[in-house]
Parts: sequence; structure tokens; C-alpha cells
Amino acid sequence: MTTKQNNKNNNVNPFAIGRVVWQSFMTYWLNAYGEFLKNASTMTEQWYNIFWKPWVNWMPQQQERQNRD
Repeated sequence: MTTKQNNKNNNVNPFAIGRVVWQSFMTYWLNAYGEFLKNASTMTEQWYNIFWKPWVNWMPQQQERQNRD
């Protein structure tokens, strides 16, 4: 290796690399969070239909059975 090649390899700035890595992580995080917010209402509706709706429909039947007894 020549002296010029050594100088090229030694001119790496760790702060610049860290900044680039941090920017890419933040960009990925913001993109993922934005997609989550876009789909939040759909997810809420699906959870409602799966868990809450059957329970709400089941409760009046239980109350009617208790009132008969």
C-alpha cells in the first residue's frame, strides 16, 4: 500500500457515519409509524368485530336467562 491509500482509509469520520445511520433509523421508524397510523382505524374495527361484538351480543342472553330463573 502506498501512503496515499493509507490516508484515504484513515479519513473516516465516525460522527458522520453515526449521523447517517441515525438518520436512516429515524426515517425507517417514521415510515413504519406512519403506516401504523394509517391502519389504526382498520385494526380497531377488526378487534371490535372479533372480541367486543360477540361479547356484547352474548351479555343480553345471559341476563335473560338470569331473569327467567
